Amino acid sequence: MRHGKLAAMNTTPNSRVRRQAAAGALAALVLAGCGTSVAATDPDGHKASPQALSGICAASTQRNGIVHCTELFAGKKPIRLPGDPSRTQRYGAIKRDGSKFHTRGGDLPLSAAVTKQLEAAAAGRGMADKSRTAYANTIYLAVVSRGTVTRIEPVADIEENAVLRAAFAGRAMEGTIGVRTRQGDYASAATLPVRIEFATSPVRGALTGKITNATRAVRSAKGPCFAPLNRTRANPLVAGFTADIAIQRVASMHAPFNDELVLQWSSGMSNMGAAYYPSIATLLGGDPLGRTWETILHGTPSAGPSVDLRLVSGGGATC
Repeated sequence: MRHGKLAAMNTTPNSRVRRQAAAGALAALVLAGCGTSVAATDPDGHKASPQALSGICAASTQRNGIVHCTELFAGKKPIRLPGDPSRTQRYGAIKRDGSKFHTRGGDLPLSAAVTKQLEAAAAGRGMADKSRTAYANTIYLAVVSRGTVTRIEPVADIEENAVLRAAFAGRAMEGTIGVRTRQGDYASAATLPVRIEFATSPVRGALTGKITNATRAVRSAKGPCFAPLNRTRANPLVAGFTADIAIQRVASMHAPFNDELVLQWSSGMSNMGAAYYPSIATLLGGDPLGRTWETILHGTPSAGPSVDLRLVSGGGATC
């Protein structure tokens, strides 16, 4: 009994605090080892704040502590991130192809553990599993150690329609379309000029467009007149290949981070090309689109027209 009393008398408030802190640290390690979600907290003790992210987009809701953006800002900065919480934390997004993490301070490499985590999700149960491609719409808070992202926590997601609207709505593309041969297939070298104009509002993750010089001559952005395709012998717009098209983002199409922008034909067939796939990092200004969106038909490329396009400004009048 005496020993017990002496022990109790020698237990100072500071020693009790140290023991409680040690117990708390041990409990945290046990929880992390069991796979419990751990918030992206840095060594300074800062956390992600949903309130701090409420102004990143023009309209949003809250879902399980995550900001869900339904509308982005107009202009060159559609997403407006708040200041980073601390010196070891950065807001950002995964770049196209999953190679880097883009922040306002530049691109950072991903640790092997983070890459493995993202690849495991992207290789999930099937195309209908939304968790496979969550990275394609997500803004993360990353913990950074020695210049490398060692942990990521989702803090916001961007609705698919909002991504397409910010990148392509109301805009135009011009380029070339492969021509149809006498045998009924499509040549990869012979092409005709083409102009596509897009609608202002995406619907269910797809943005419709129209080949405007399908049946009339159209002024191009640089001035020359694009002839109507239906007045050429090699008119590519036959059968299911019509003037009405749509574009859609498809993340991890064939493999993890095989991110493609798809051009859908009315027949249900589609062309694919990665260079114009807009990632969330693209909307943050750090993952620019390629110079040209080169697309080929899924399946047998010669069964449909290849289409190579660029975004343009101006043009479109009848000529």
